[in-house]
Amino acid sequence: MRKNLLLPIFALLLLIQLIASPVAAATRVFLCSRLEFTPALLDMLRRSFSRKLGINDTIILQPLDRSSNVDLDASGSLVLIEHGMDTSFLPEGYSRANNHIDLVWALVASMRIPGLPITQPVDGERFAALLRDLKQQSPERYPWFESLNSRVTLRNFDVLFSASARPDNNAAPAVASAAEQAFWQQSDAIIYLYRAIEEHLLNPFSIEADLGLAMNVFEADDAMFVSQWIPAEFLDDERLCRENLGKVRLLPFPVFSNQKYLRIRLCLYSQPTQNLNTAEEVHEPDDRFIDLDYVADMEWIEKKSADRYDALIIGGF
Repeated sequence: MRKNLLLPIFALLLLIQLIASPVAAATRVFLCSRLEFTPALLDMLRRSFSRKLGINDTIILQPLDRSSNVDLDASGSLVLIEHGMDTSFLPEGYSRANNHIDLVWALVASMRIPGLPITQPVDGERFAALLRDLKQQSPERYPWFESLNSRVTLRNFDVLFSASARPDNNAAPAVASAAEQAFWQQSDAIIYLYRAIEEHLLNPFSIEADLGLAMNVFEADDAMFVSQWIPAEFLDDERLCRENLGKVRLLPFPVFSNQKYLRIRLCLYSQPTQNLNTAEEVHEPDDRFIDLDYVADMEWIEKKSADRYDALIIGGF
């Protein structure tokens, strides 16, 4: 009988404690960028943002559709906007804070790949050799997956090939046509990708995949390589990389002898009333990166991406 009386008392005490407990504070951050913010990328951004600003509250990251008429002024939210984007939609009072987050496009390689160098760079020829070894070991599987249904990914390859054009003294041996060259010897991004699919190294379902699907395939161990956007600080901190991506190695995409990462910058905008733990950032030159141009990239996406995507599907090179 006494036991039956104690249960309601315990339940009442628990209810009182829950009511009396303060509701956890939350910081809402809107995101404006060309990128497709997958759950994995949002999680990485959330952790990176928390460390940079010293925020211990719950951080809610929300991609902003500028056509949705979100009342930023009323919400008192922070906004991360990709450098180069038009900021005229921001309400009066928002200004750029002394902080930003850099994201880089990297090739994520599983550490389970036999023969993957731990520290040495991987060039195009070595990348092809690793893919072929993996394909030989598991003929029924494709070792590499990409998000080729993403116009941003197609633009990334276009920029990278333009910036990493093979020097004349390193040119591939002359052949009758591009069809006789292995995929890693191609100097055109679309032919490169098409040939990789033809050689059964790049999964053909990549053509229909967005970034979220590509990462899911990688996380399910159905591919050993995938490109992904990550916070730039992961390149210098193996612990952060392992916490978010597992046992992987991050590589500059191995087009020819490329050793640079594509980079975009998300700039923080806030209102004067918001007390942020920010410090003046010193921007040192860093030759590891190729900074993308938002305006030029969006013009390419609008005018050329459809034709390039059709060429990837049709082939016939």
